Amino acid sequence: MTMTTSSSTFSFPYVAMHLAHFSMKRFVTLSGVEIFPMWSGEGNLSYLVVNPEASQALLIDPDLEILGSYLLTFQQHNLQLAGVIDTHNHAEHVSAAPELRQLFNVPYYMHQDAPSSYVTHPVQDNDAVVIGGIPVTFLHTPGHASHLVTVKIENHIFTGDSLFLKSCGRADFPGVSDPGVQFDSLQRLKTLPDDTLIHPGHNYDNELAITLGESRAVNKWLQYASREEFVQMMNAHYADNEKPDHWEWYVRYNAR
Repeated sequence: MTMTTSSSTFSFPYVAMHLAHFSMKRFVTLSGVEIFPMWSGEGNLSYLVVNPEASQALLIDPDLEILGSYLLTFQQHNLQLAGVIDTHNHAEHVSAAPELRQLFNVPYYMHQDAPSSYVTHPVQDNDAVVIGGIPVTFLHTPGHASHLVTVKIENHIFTGDSLFLKSCGRADFPGVSDPGVQFDSLQRLKTLPDDTLIHPGHNYDNELAITLGESRAVNKWLQYASREEFVQMMNAHYADNEKPDHWEWYVRYNAR
């Protein structure tokens, strides 16, 4: 079996439990861009974002564990991959972005401070690009990691490990995180309109998205007005909370 892209033809040896990685939910932006959440690991989320008029797609936070599912999707739906984005250097899974960049010869976007030799298009705060006809804006939202970016597509935000639906990313990785900076980033995200839809990098109860207005009402980490109190509570919350297994290895490997 072969798979053809605009730049290459290569063998397709992958076998995956394809449909198991898709949720049953599809989101559509006001302009018609389609968003398909994909599950991997224990609560990890990546996103296939499609411009249906041009059959172009981009992937946000792709996971190597389900590389076969991405490739099978491109083939079955005649999609051309136009680019890949990592919101940050992950500590829970291996990014598939380097492999996808090489297989399809497409741009790979991360923040300019991200420790990866594979990135082809480093971005800064408020940079706006068009990927496969899809307008994308990058918002620098550090804290969980110093180089973390939130990806904004119309009124949808892909927050990685900065903001979750009813929580936020931990900021206790030594030499990587800063809880005070995490507070600052959440304050920035709070200024977005209430109807902004949040697509997080992780969730553990099969809920996929809520609006920022809904999150404000239920997410205690968005309700702190004091930076000092936020830092104290973040430090206390994670004082006895185990970090993800092998997180240091994942951080080092994804920084290769």
